[in-house]
Amino acid sequence: GAGRVMSRSAAKQSFTWSAVKKQLAAAGVELLSAGIDEVPGVYKDIHGVMAAQTDLVDVLGEFRPRIVKMCPEGPAED
Repeated sequence: GAGRVMSRSAAKQSFTWSAVKKQLAAAGVELLSAGIDEVPGVYKDIHGVMAAQTDLVDVLGEFRPRIVKMCPEGPAED
């Protein structure tokens, strides 16, 4: 991955679901489930990461999420 810009605990204190859902909806992404510690804002900007390594990689394509399905917060259900 691109790497985090904050810890999981900092993410839980920094983001609200209402703001995250609005941001994702504006980008055309449907959120099915996820933990607040995995929202896009906790990761480095992928374009900056890729620009820093142009001498190492050739970009062949891009992926743009349309849905997100991750384990929801809280204990796993049996």
